[in-house]
Amino acid sequence: MTRALLVCPEPLGHRQPAGIGIRFIEMARVLLADGHEVTLLSRDAGSVAGCRVDAITPENLERYSREAGVAIVQGHAANELFAHAVAIPTVVDLYDPYIVENLHYYPSRGAEVFAHDHATLIQSLLRGDLFLCASEAQRLFYLGALLATGRVNPIAFESDPNLDALLRIAPFGVGPAPSPASDESTPSHDVLFGAIYDWYDPIMAIEAVAIARATLPDSTLTFTTHPNPSLTPQGKLAEAMKVVKQKRYDFVCFEPWVAYEERAVFFARFGAALMTFPRSIETDLSMRTRVYDYIWGGLPIVTSSAPGTDELLMRYGAGTVIPSNSPAELAAALVHVLRDDRMRMREGARRFVGEHQWDRALQPLVEFVRAPRADPSKEAFAATLRLPEHAPSFLDRIKRRMGGSF
Repeated sequence: MTRALLVCPEPLGHRQPAGIGIRFIEMARVLLADGHEVTLLSRDAGSVAGCRVDAITPENLERYSREAGVAIVQGHAANELFAHAVAIPTVVDLYDPYIVENLHYYPSRGAEVFAHDHATLIQSLLRGDLFLCASEAQRLFYLGALLATGRVNPIAFESDPNLDALLRIAPFGVGPAPSPASDESTPSHDVLFGAIYDWYDPIMAIEAVAIARATLPDSTLTFTTHPNPSLTPQGKLAEAMKVVKQKRYDFVCFEPWVAYEERAVFFARFGAALMTFPRSIETDLSMRTRVYDYIWGGLPIVTSSAPGTDELLMRYGAGTVIPSNSPAELAAALVHVLRDDRMRMREGARRFVGEHQWDRALQPLVEFVRAPRADPSKEAFAATLRLPEHAPSFLDRIKRRMGGSF
């Protein structure tokens, strides 16, 4: 048994966690089920059954880290952990590539966001002992970052050529399948988008459903408002609300984010889910939380292309990917799913749920918590990396090979 300290950067007390909050709740549950004691710190000391909980403060970080054998942290909370906690083996969860997502905020918030994100990521890469990511694409991305900070180094490579002791894939997961809706005799033509982040394209979604209504006039589109608006800029949400008001689209509604334990009932209202966004490095690296959640809830998905989740949807037949980002093509796919393909996709969703349970997804974390260890090569190169005053010339290299002179 290990005492594990989880430091979640999001509030949990409102019972409406976003992706990071969901992940920490499920990490806590998996570690509790494996026999460990769990202390969970969050912005508001939100409770999770079976855990000791408290708020993130300098005093609490110092106090609880002295009692713990391992810490798990994500995002900007790492700054506070490393500043105030005692040194213990630490897992840094990198599943959310925040430094890439937040590139979208430069026009509205300037360079400060990137500077803060960059400093946070570098410190996390220097201080962590095990890193978790969500996909093969993320693993290559973070291996490059770890190489740049000296964490991928000759000592680490010699003892572990695959670097599995440094960086492991632990994707998102799902819980047991919810009970099916009691009445499916009249399938819903309502479409769920969910929360709007600034890297999505809600206007394209609105246009697609407007086109689909020519065939399915009872179709609607629902967006949900974010539970942590102070932590997440809402530019695209404001843009969507403005368009809906200007065009008087009464088929579009904005509803509050639903409590985590109540989302299965919420999902049962809809016939399909829709996701629209432009292609970028963010879509290459992100592992969409809502894709896992919607498949878990039995919702067929129509989506723009994102490599991280396209493969999942195609492998299980749980959704349709539209590479063109054409509202007309998205609308045609929605109509086909809502009228003809919904039940087949739900079969694929059931297979997905069985193979992506949280205890399986988080196995790399479980293994580390059972036997925490500090990375012995952590400081071997990171503290001594320095840029040369000038790049060595061809002549310099020849001289070095011949003993320094000729």
